[in-house]
Amino acid sequence: MFIRRTSTSFSQPGRHITQQKQTADANMLEHLQEILHAVGPWLPHTFVAFIFLLILKKYGGSHIQPLFFAKVYNPFLGTYHVTCQALKRHHFLSMKDHVSADPVLRKKGVLRILEIGPGPGYNFEFYPPNSELTVVEVNPYFEEQFFRKQKEHPHIKMERFVVGFAENMKDVPDNSVDIVVSTMVLCSVRSVEGALKEIHRILAPGGKYYYWEHIREAEYMWVLFVQHLASYTFYDLVFGCQLNRKSDEIIKRNKVGFSSIDQQRFRTPQKGGLHAILIFHSAHVKGIATK
Repeated sequence: MFIRRTSTSFSQPGRHITQQKQTADANMLEHLQEILHAVGPWLPHTFVAFIFLLILKKYGGSHIQPLFFAKVYNPFLGTYHVTCQALKRHHFLSMKDHVSADPVLRKKGVLRILEIGPGPGYNFEFYPPNSELTVVEVNPYFEEQFFRKQKEHPHIKMERFVVGFAENMKDVPDNSVDIVVSTMVLCSVRSVEGALKEIHRILAPGGKYYYWEHIREAEYMWVLFVQHLASYTFYDLVFGCQLNRKSDEIIKRNKVGFSSIDQQRFRTPQKGGLHAILIFHSAHVKGIATK
């Protein structure tokens, strides 16, 4: 009598997870190598530029940073927009189903939208037809671009360009806006809590706040280290931005009293070459908060 011996293999989910983690770490290391290769030749020039910007910041007045952001940083924002365009379109898709709280606008099928810090207006393409758009922008150099965008986006009506801060939108009445939008803005405000309080104030009952923000890195410690280093040295000076801000946690605490908050963390798609530097703000949160 012969006994056939059989062997049984068991799946090892722990090993599979470890392999996934190793693959992710390898990809991150590859991104780091690409960044170092791309920026290495520019480091001496960057140091000189940093010293120059310090001098301009001290003696040139508050208009230096806004002008730099509008004229120089704009193309970089364009690359970021193209990379995230499909994801952003999906995020804003539910906006078309929202109904205005204003009876007159509701009959016309119109929404009153306010965007904080729109820059050159990359989000305008996502807004529903016939929307009435007001923007609150701290950078006055974007005003000309705002009204020029009307020709590119005839489906929406450009109402007002308000030069001001997210933490103090005193020119916008209470309960007057159906939708508030901010993308890549909360990193630069001086008080996230103050901005959220103002957003809640101007939203009509049932109004929604759509946000899309980069946040502090939570997975890769070397990325977090660079975020801290940049935020406490030159990044806020040059770009007016804090890479290591925990905007997602501040929103989740909900001190202003939104009736519901639906948000999720995610990572933006990564590209090679010089654009690999985007890894330092690839950790994001997107969400919709309802008044």
